[in-house]
Amino acid sequence: DDGTSDDGTSDDSAQTDGDESADDDAAADDTSADSGAPATPTKPEVTIPDDVPTELVVTDLVTGSGPEAAVGDTVTVFYVGVRSEDGVEFDNNYDRGQPFPLLLGTNSVIEGWEQGLLGVQTGTRRQLDIPPDLAYGDTARGDVIRAGESLTFVVDVVDVEKRPEITAPPRADAADCPATDGSEPKQQEFSEMQPFCIDAEAAYTAEVETNFGSFTIELDPDRAPIAVNNFVTLARYSYFDDTECHRVLTDFVVQCGDPDANGFGGPGYAIPDELPLPGEYQLGSIAMANSGPDSAGSQFFIISGPQGTMLPPLYTLFGQVVENFDPVIVELNTLENPDGDNGVPPLEPIEILSVTIDGP
Repeated sequence: DDGTSDDGTSDDSAQTDGDESADDDAAADDTSADSGAPATPTKPEVTIPDDVPTELVVTDLVTGSGPEAAVGDTVTVFYVGVRSEDGVEFDNNYDRGQPFPLLLGTNSVIEGWEQGLLGVQTGTRRQLDIPPDLAYGDTARGDVIRAGESLTFVVDVVDVEKRPEITAPPRADAADCPATDGSEPKQQEFSEMQPFCIDAEAAYTAEVETNFGSFTIELDPDRAPIAVNNFVTLARYSYFDDTECHRVLTDFVVQCGDPDANGFGGPGYAIPDELPLPGEYQLGSIAMANSGPDSAGSQFFIISGPQGTMLPPLYTLFGQVVENFDPVIVELNTLENPDGDNGVPPLEPIEILSVTIDGP
């Protein structure tokens, strides 16, 4: 299914969601230890603090080098975690030989890690002494981490991958692009990705007319030039006209853009991701659906409720509903089918009658 995902991340000991106990096997999403994986550092001995921490204490035991990690970057680590009070270990991934990658700012790990790993560099060995309110608070985790527990981690950073910069490609020749006046014949099958036809510095809006009323999307070519070009170019081929929004999950998303209306359709090609920073999704955001990295085609979703705003930044954000979120999107948000399969199909058909682009 070419769609969004609301699954959790790995069952790592510093994870914030999921049902696995803290002292269970944490390898669920760890990178496999193979010839291309970083070498496993020597597992360190952990020196617990003299006093149980009441605030986050960050200590670099070894200084690294290279770019400093920031929100939106991927940091790959080995770690060992113990109780700050008595040094009882509850987890480590040195013994498994499996490095753990995490995307900073996605709340996939405890807040003490989110704050404590900012600024790390490749080669850093950092100790994090974490108070309960930045760990698991009053919630026990498994048989070792008790309610109200302070935790101490020693973390070896084996890689810091910076968030890629987003730039627009050169503009294609107008002869290779669809007409901008709505005269282009309808087309829904393509053999390759659309040429870059838009002016990346211009303003574009899309008027989407549905059987429940129309709404307006302000597109953002500065944030996601390839996704905006893809949407604009497909719309100028009337690709979205007379298609259905095939998926509704109340207070989460309304998903559209599949001419087959089953979650598996697309234009015949995929476009690269242009991912946002964590925390940038909001009500009315328009983002590309996908089935994994760099797999988006034509399907997009509208964030229709608060659950959608909490998605991890794994879906290209390329626009915002600026007119008629209420009442149109508000009404579409109510059409989840209790007998559907993960929101497919909606309770009532949602038809996109036309998408009209305003822009050069």
